Amino acid sequence: MNLTLSLGVDGGGAAAKKRKVRDGDVVGAAGDGGDYGRIMRLLQARDRVAKVKLGDQYGNDDDGSRGGGGLRLMRLLLSSAAAAEVGDAHAAAVALREVSRHASFRGGDPVQRVAAHFADALASRLLLSPRAPAPIVAPRATPAEQSFLAFTMFYQASPFYQFAHFTANQAILEAFEAGARRSLHVVDFDVSFGFQWPSLIQSLSDAAATTSPQSSDNSDAEPQPAAAFYSLRITGFGTSADELRDTEARLARFAAGCPNLRFEFEGIVNNNGSALHGLKNIKVDPDSTVVVNLVFPAATTTTTSSLACVRSLNPSLVFLIDKDVQVQDSASLLPRFAASLRYYAAVFESLHECLPADSAERLAIERDHLGAEIGHAMASLQGDRRQHGGDWTEVMEGAGFEGARLSSRTVSQAKLLLKMKSGGCGGFRVIECGGEDKAMSLGWRDRALITATAWRPCRKQNDL
Repeated sequence: MNLTLSLGVDGGGAAAKKRKVRDGDVVGAAGDGGDYGRIMRLLQARDRVAKVKLGDQYGNDDDGSRGGGGLRLMRLLLSSAAAAEVGDAHAAAVALREVSRHASFRGGDPVQRVAAHFADALASRLLLSPRAPAPIVAPRATPAEQSFLAFTMFYQASPFYQFAHFTANQAILEAFEAGARRSLHVVDFDVSFGFQWPSLIQSLSDAAATTSPQSSDNSDAEPQPAAAFYSLRITGFGTSADELRDTEARLARFAAGCPNLRFEFEGIVNNNGSALHGLKNIKVDPDSTVVVNLVFPAATTTTTSSLACVRSLNPSLVFLIDKDVQVQDSASLLPRFAASLRYYAAVFESLHECLPADSAERLAIERDHLGAEIGHAMASLQGDRRQHGGDWTEVMEGAGFEGARLSSRTVSQAKLLLKMKSGGCGGFRVIECGGEDKAMSLGWRDRALITATAWRPCRKQNDL
């Protein structure tokens, strides 16, 4: 059973407005207000830049001529993070102001743009510190519509999410085929906008059609059974009831056009980032093949208790894809900050190859999607929280799972996808890693961006 490379995604446009804004002009010299006053002015400058609409004219102010070399910007950001970690708000603010003079949200090279977003996120983090005086300005939130449009544009422009979704879906189809049942139940820890599932819906519909009984012209023949049907039930966790309703409507519309398939969607709001309560209430049909989808799982949804609940579902497959941030398991801020900075620098560089430098779509993706991700990444660095950084072996094995092989079809589907998307994105490649065909990564030039692994309950524990 092969996966149909179907997207079922509608793009969106955005209004254009012509206006020139110089990033360097909106941050004045430090005056009264102390270190937090400086940081506040950096965020105020951010807000002015954020108001620029898609389609703005790009000036020549951010062409790198002001001495903002990439390596220097990285060092300044690391200096600011190091100062913030020891509570030196003055040194942190000074370094951030220097970054703001040479980084750019809109123009320049990928390093200048990613530096602007990290400086912004770090400034917000400093303001949320217990040392910050009131009033505190919360980090800027991206409106839901802008977030959806940016995600859609990123999905279409880059193979980043498509690699994750198509690779997972091919493995899910093979698990369903091996189970020899007619009902498939997918538990998706983060259904988001539902973009992963049209290709699976279409593939199941096509497969059901090929197994339907052939009609007969012989009137004396025994009545033929009704056409074969497959059933697909998706239990999806989401951040809000509104988002889940929109996702259900989107998928139901797509499934309505796919014959021989019964589709059902159940949305569960992921309260406070914990899926534990919802997992305990999931009802599983014993005649269904159950698979669990962990694509870019949050740390809070993959706790020991949550994975124990996943294991209690007795899934045929747990498919896990995570960002290969390569974060060190350290309580210190600086190593984790540096790992995130290197990772997103590679993502911005890959997007730079997919879209022109003056692309309005690129601006929206970086501002409303990747920028928001960077903000969340910085927030997660607080306290003693750990990030897995792409290596889940210890976590999954400790929860009673063992690695499963990725089939040659799964690998070939990933390579086919990159070939289809390779127009101006020649730096992407499939990396087969981990030994014994148990891991595969989407790479950008010399580093992995995301890594896919498949898991199943340990046989020995299942037999107890």
